[in-house]
Amino acid sequence: MFVLLFIFKLIKMIELIYKTMLWVHIPFGFLSLVLFWIPVATKKGGKLHRKVGIYYYISMWIVLVSAAILSICNVIFAKYGAAMFLGYLSIITSYPLWYSYEILQQKKEWSNNYFRIRKVFVSLLFLSGITMIAAGGIMHQFLGMGTMMAFFGILGLPAGRDVFMTKTKAMNKETKLKMHIQGTIISGIAAYTAFFAFSGSRLIIDVLHIHHQWMVIPWILPTILGLTYSAYIKRKYKVN
Repeated sequence: MFVLLFIFKLIKMIELIYKTMLWVHIPFGFLSLVLFWIPVATKKGGKLHRKVGIYYYISMWIVLVSAAILSICNVIFAKYGAAMFLGYLSIITSYPLWYSYEILQQKKEWSNNYFRIRKVFVSLLFLSGITMIAAGGIMHQFLGMGTMMAFFGILGLPAGRDVFMTKTKAMNKETKLKMHIQGTIISGIAAYTAFFAFSGSRLIIDVLHIHHQWMVIPWILPTILGLTYSAYIKRKYKVN
């Protein structure tokens, strides 16, 4: 009887944590979607760019931490597909968000601590990308959600080339401005993708009456537009 009562209270506590995280995740997620465009569109290095950029950075970390907790709750609730997809989006977003800011704190010679954390991120991203592709095939036969899992899993595979890269080679390959621009835009891509994959998908289907089979378009579109804009802005600022 005591064990059953303990389990019941534990479930209630997890449900409360889940609801609380939703109340945190949703408003900060919306705030991040809005704030993203200000540092992206304003003059680089300007006062507004730096100030709003910090707000965006903090807001996104709140979103990512709450998303990670929600993902753990989904595992407990046996919602494995949602848990895996949300967890993966948290990983693929946290890495570029982290280095978009941290790279600006580095001198010409990167600190060993920065490089070690980078190694952890790229290793985790590469392994989780492989896991997403495998899960898309095993769980969904690469159909429907399986297609999306495989698509986003593939986005994590390029991190594999960074796993064994030396610090010297990485420093020669990745400049501060390049990584700052790239990391900020990629984090925004992931934020909009998460929006369309979860709450935004229901809005589009119910309000715009778009058939669910076409949801693949708004899920993939942020990636295409974001990478295109990233290439444009790098050319504009002559970043290789």
